[in-house]
Amino acid sequence: MKSRYLDLHNCKALLPNSHGLPILKRLDKCLTYINEENSSTLGSITRLIDRNKQTPPNSKNRLSYSSPIEISQKANLLTRELEINSIKGSSDQPALLHVILSGEIFWKAVIPLQYLLKGWGNANDGYQCYVHTISYNTGPKVDIEQYHQRFSTNSKDDYYYVGITGRSWLKRLDEHMSEIRRGNRRRFYSAWKEGLGINDVQYISVLKHVNKTYEEAMTWEEHAVDKIAYGSQGLNMIAGGFKGLKQLHRLGLTARENISLQEREKAITEYIRKYPRAGIPNPLISELWKDDEFYLKVLKNRNKTLTPDQVKSIRILNVKGLRIEEITKKVNALNERQVRNVINGITYKRMD
Repeated sequence: MKSRYLDLHNCKALLPNSHGLPILKRLDKCLTYINEENSSTLGSITRLIDRNKQTPPNSKNRLSYSSPIEISQKANLLTRELEINSIKGSSDQPALLHVILSGEIFWKAVIPLQYLLKGWGNANDGYQCYVHTISYNTGPKVDIEQYHQRFSTNSKDDYYYVGITGRSWLKRLDEHMSEIRRGNRRRFYSAWKEGLGINDVQYISVLKHVNKTYEEAMTWEEHAVDKIAYGSQGLNMIAGGFKGLKQLHRLGLTARENISLQEREKAITEYIRKYPRAGIPNPLISELWKDDEFYLKVLKNRNKTLTPDQVKSIRILNVKGLRIEEITKKVNALNERQVRNVINGITYKRMD
């Protein structure tokens, strides 16, 4: 196949298996329509390709965050039906491709479109960063608008796994699936397996970055795990990045802090083998949560949690006799329940 816009090498490396469906041909036709026929997006694909060619491979600003293009490609593997749609989405994000595979399960892969276009270079060079989400209570399968609405609200029904790899992110996902079939008891594997066969569960995999150095990928992972993959909704077994390596060493699971990703995986597997206790969702992370400095840092990174200053103000205003509804407004809390829980000592007990 020849393509006017797509880098076929990167498409093969970053996109899910097409299972014999003409996904790339249909995608190329869609890009032609967006670039040459749709009056609101004329020339937009050409501009992204020009940006690929003109920006250095190691540039931090190479990915454009001002493109309104989003494409949804739905493939039903049972009926062999293929549907593709494009919309003019938000202008504060990269152009995105949503590849949706439905059949025995519903799985969506979200990839920045620029990685797939000509001029980017080899997307498999360096490290790739990704997030897998298991979403419960989704109801009807969500379209693009519903997808963004759901993931802008931090639903309590969404569970996150953050990862990096020096290989293709989908090859790494295949390895995860093999471990699931073998009965590996890591939290991510167990959560994925538990959702199989449930109609209102969706599996969503988002490729965040490619071509990162080891240090860049580890730093990203550390921040990403802190922000979304800790606590009851987190599926990572340890802290992200270099913080996780220090944790493994401190627990005596590695001989040194500076180890490879493969050695990190072996250390976690060995921990589970040595301590095969059921009912412990994140045995390694539980150790890190005991650290007050880490506890405060994670809370600060989360959108819907109170800051130390807010908690302090709630307690002071309560002592002064203000009503809960007044305190809620003064400290800009989410709701009265959040304030009431602080006053009653249900939440933020460790925060002085």
